[in-house]
Amino acid sequence: MNTIHILLWLILAYYITLHAIYLLLVLLGATQVRRYHRGITFAEFRRIGESPLSMPVSLIIPCYNESAIIVETISNALRLNYPQFEVIVVSDGSTDGSIDILKKSFHLRRVDRFGRRQIETREIQGVYESSDHSNLVVIEKVNGRRADAINAAVTLSRYPLLCIIDADCVLETDALLHMARPFLSDVSIAAVAGIVRPSNGLSIVDGEILHNALPKTLLGMNQEVEYARSFQWARIGLCRLKSMLCISGALLLIKKTLFEEVGGPWPQAITDDIEFTMRLNRHIHDRERKEHARLVFVPDAVCYTEIPEKIGQYASQRNRWQRGTIQALLRNASMIFNPRYGMTGLFGMPFFVVFEALAAIVELSAWILMVVCLVLGIASGFEIIAMIFLAYILGVFLSLTAVLLTESTRLRAVNWRDFWRLILAILLDNLGFHQFHLIIRVIGTFQYLFGRKDLGAVMSRNGINSSLTTQAP
Repeated sequence: MNTIHILLWLILAYYITLHAIYLLLVLLGATQVRRYHRGITFAEFRRIGESPLSMPVSLIIPCYNESAIIVETISNALRLNYPQFEVIVVSDGSTDGSIDILKKSFHLRRVDRFGRRQIETREIQGVYESSDHSNLVVIEKVNGRRADAINAAVTLSRYPLLCIIDADCVLETDALLHMARPFLSDVSIAAVAGIVRPSNGLSIVDGEILHNALPKTLLGMNQEVEYARSFQWARIGLCRLKSMLCISGALLLIKKTLFEEVGGPWPQAITDDIEFTMRLNRHIHDRERKEHARLVFVPDAVCYTEIPEKIGQYASQRNRWQRGTIQALLRNASMIFNPRYGMTGLFGMPFFVVFEALAAIVELSAWILMVVCLVLGIASGFEIIAMIFLAYILGVFLSLTAVLLTESTRLRAVNWRDFWRLILAILLDNLGFHQFHLIIRVIGTFQYLFGRKDLGAVMSRNGINSSLTTQAP
């Protein structure tokens, strides 16, 4: 058996291990969700919603040229069921007239408002409050990227809990109740993550979700399955193993004091959410009393975010995510295999290196090696087809498990037609979409190594129930 043949079998073993670990994470996630639901009652949330002692929240929404969607996002945020919260919107150097639209929609007036600046940010040009909503604040500032906008909002925030979402996000009405509950029952909680799902297909009027359907395009359906598999069940499993290294920037609730201790998200990060989460984990373990800061995942707090349904925008987003993951891992490389950081260092960081950052290169290499083996006669056509079929079945089984588990939750498909569309998306995923995703990630890897640090192409926003478009940084 020659070297190429041995290498091919090693890659196959890697691929099987990858799917086995992901399956374990998904099943751990399902076990954790079941345990969570056994420990809650509806009366708890009623008390949280009615009690004046519930910890108040500052909800932060950074935006850049989001005029097509920002009014709907703010309207949704203002409708949240929670005793006391404020909504802070940051226009980060927008040039599309976002401020004028917000002034008109929410009757904003300029005010003098100052806060304690723990983190340096770009200049704040103006602060506005709404005549219609006493808990709405809008900040206008010089452009400094999303992380800088978030840090500026924290400067003027008044409350001990910070909830950070994106400008294209829509929250379910009870999202804050579910996310705040861990803080009220356990003082060791540092930050809470929730479920993020695609918003493409939502029907929303005046900030209220009226109907939830699936994306119309096959690319959108592909991402619907991916979000259920990787961003929902697998991340709950990672949290169970104390290896939550990427809390999505679309939905995070964190103690303000801890946020300031860590220094906020890094403005130069390619993807600031994963870099911040890794740095947050490092900070927690570097503290003298590690047991007094934990990250948890709440499976009933749901946020919907717009996903790209055009190939070019999808490729740009995934390219940026790959470069951002590599950047975050390199900036926090001292945690890898370091027992000082517990399971985070011994499992979480190595997992992200081997099965996230390097997965695309390994899988694409496998495809190239299979072609080489076939051409050189090292492997027969039957062997190659068997390997491809095995890889296909593993991918289908993993995704099918995640989708069927989702069907046992309130995020289940609204009808049988949508359910069978999900099954079709699973079957088609490994027949081109997955391979295209691999190529994009490999390109992103090499671009980062050759010095590319920008945020990529802009993404057009269609908005919910809107034909307008805008651009995001």
